[in-house]
Amino acid sequence: MNVDHFSNWLFTEGKATKTIESYVNDVKGFQSYLQEKLKDKPVLSRFSFVRYKEHLIKEGYAFSTINKKINSLKVYNDFLTTKGVVNELFIQLRKDRIKY
Repeated sequence: MNVDHFSNWLFTEGKATKTIESYVNDVKGFQSYLQEKLKDKPVLSRFSFVRYKEHLIKEGYAFSTINKKINSLKVYNDFLTTKGVVNELFIQLRKDRIKY
């Protein structure tokens, strides 16, 4: 599933255009990170998510920005689960969001 499928799914779910663009950009950033740093195929897993979150913290992103990206990836995880690409939820907002 590529980000175009994700974008179309968000649209059918009734998300606003700006929200869709934001989610898609966050997912593309995650996929870019995986390809550059981990040399992995950009697949969402608990391991890849935790590494990405650590990377964002290390790079000095604001907590609110990191939490926004976490939210986007949670929605992406929901999409992948709905489509049967993955069979579990790797991101739990209560546990994974940064508290500040």
